[in-house]
Amino acid sequence: MKKIEAVIPEERLENVFEALLDSGASGFSYFTVKGRGSRARPVVSSGRGGRFESAYNVNSCIMVVVADNMVNKVVDTITSHASTGMAGEGKIFVYNVEDAIDVGTKKHGDASI
Repeated sequence: MKKIEAVIPEERLENVFEALLDSGASGFSYFTVKGRGSRARPVVSSGRGGRFESAYNVNSCIMVVVADNMVNKVVDTITSHASTGMAGEGKIFVYNVEDAIDVGTKKHGDASI
């Protein structure tokens, strides 16, 4: 099993979610993250009419655990639905997962995902 973490722009989250469901990924989680990379940071307005560049970008981090044979399909799905071809649009990390346990059914390994 592999855990895939993908940091993508928040505005592309829904497209990626729909594509992951269509790809056969059984489930995934996400959370909002803030960080700095090479992508331009947004310009925001202050309360007195001033404008300044934000100190960070707001992104989403998607986590999904899949069987080894699904890794390339999931990575391709994320990159094709989150990317516009510009640098700084996020990163994908792939980790080995030793075991996974479904809390409700108590199944282990691939049967738990």
